[in-house]
Amino acid sequence: MAKFHRVWSILLLLTVALVLVWRNLQQAQRLAQPQISSRSSSSRSSFSIYNQPNESLYTTERYYEDYPQIEHPPIPPLTPRGQILQQLLKCRSRNLTFARLQHGEYWLLQNLIIGRKSRLMRCTESITYTTNGDYKFFDNLEMVAERWRAPISFAIHAPGYDLNTTLDSIQYVKNCLPGSEYINDYVTFHVYFSNLHMPEYVPYDEAAVLERPYFCELKNGTKAPPPWTLIPREAMYKMSANLTYPINVGRNIARQAATTYFIFACDIELYPSLGFVEQFLDMVAANHSILALDPQKPRRVYPLPVFEIESGAPIPNDKAELLALYRDGRAQPFHMKMCFSCHTVPGQQDWLNRAPSVTDELRVWSVSLREKDFKYWEPFYVSDNQEPMFDERVTWEGQSNKRIQNYAMCLLGYEYHVLHPAYLVHSPGIKKNASSKSSRRTFAREMTRFIKKKVEPEYQVLYGRKNACVT
Repeated sequence: MAKFHRVWSILLLLTVALVLVWRNLQQAQRLAQPQISSRSSSSRSSFSIYNQPNESLYTTERYYEDYPQIEHPPIPPLTPRGQILQQLLKCRSRNLTFARLQHGEYWLLQNLIIGRKSRLMRCTESITYTTNGDYKFFDNLEMVAERWRAPISFAIHAPGYDLNTTLDSIQYVKNCLPGSEYINDYVTFHVYFSNLHMPEYVPYDEAAVLERPYFCELKNGTKAPPPWTLIPREAMYKMSANLTYPINVGRNIARQAATTYFIFACDIELYPSLGFVEQFLDMVAANHSILALDPQKPRRVYPLPVFEIESGAPIPNDKAELLALYRDGRAQPFHMKMCFSCHTVPGQQDWLNRAPSVTDELRVWSVSLREKDFKYWEPFYVSDNQEPMFDERVTWEGQSNKRIQNYAMCLLGYEYHVLHPAYLVHSPGIKKNASSKSSRRTFAREMTRFIKKKVEPEYQVLYGRKNACVT
């Protein structure tokens, strides 16, 4: 009987071993075959391209897996200027990596798509342009990328089904524009949405976005329209759900994702003069006193003058071209007829009177506090990303979204070192005051009351009191 049990045990062990071997062989065969991601299959079937029912208008679909995968090159060594700045700034370079994060009530897909050259950028080698918007602002991205030619951290608000058009728009700007090369090189996309307005589908990684089909041409050979032009603003999820735009959430997300020491927190409709990044880094490397690295010195930031130009006017590349437009009455200081004191820089008339020269190097033009004649100033500036974050309780509709941050900086004693001859120019079109009956005016009045009653007392506890500082 004992012999029978031993034989039976041996047979049972052999059977189990054979089953395990068979399963391993089956798995090996499956792994050896090309796989199609169930994720990508479901995403293709769940969403129509550009929300268009008539897909026959478009050329053959092109998928990310049709292209050979290129390994990322190694991070290059520091340039001589980068070495000087590294010794001066002692910053730590960080990798751009994808992450799913919570940001207050928002879900954030940080670094969903990473710029090829931005991925390799050391902290002292460049400046990150941090910005925000929804997919309706994608028409500015090509111009910004071509002119900045350095890392761009772009936070996109995409609640509900707006995420679908956002992903289609990302594919379009990365593949279908004359300046797509610069977008692929420098733009890193972050997507965020409220947990109360979740999309039905969320990409799990970069590949899930890049494998989405896209169309640059129609079958008749004409250029395919950008996805963001095919949906009226009133048909957006944001509008149908009656959501306000959380502009300061986007600003903070873009700032927090930046990996360079210097950042330029900017609106995506503002285009920089050419060559600014190299000019600024050369200025700092040549003259270390430009910075306030001694903690005993007042903190400082580096604003640029901002201008707006008429619709149809060419975007000026340098100060000479800007002044030509200004003399012709086709350019003016930003918001001149809406809030002149909000964007006038100290010494602005002298700045305009200074004739440009090809030998002009970037330098500090004037130094001021946000007080007295400039107490309502809302500048756009280069910084070390250590200034206070933007108050996320304030929306775009409430208007005072930058003033509160500058109020905190005033309380902290920040100096504003205005630069010359660099500048910003808004996308063509002169801004005009909204009607006094507009919904945004109503939002603005309510926000002003909220700031005076709630925000200012909080900031005075956090940062101190100073009668010269106002919101």
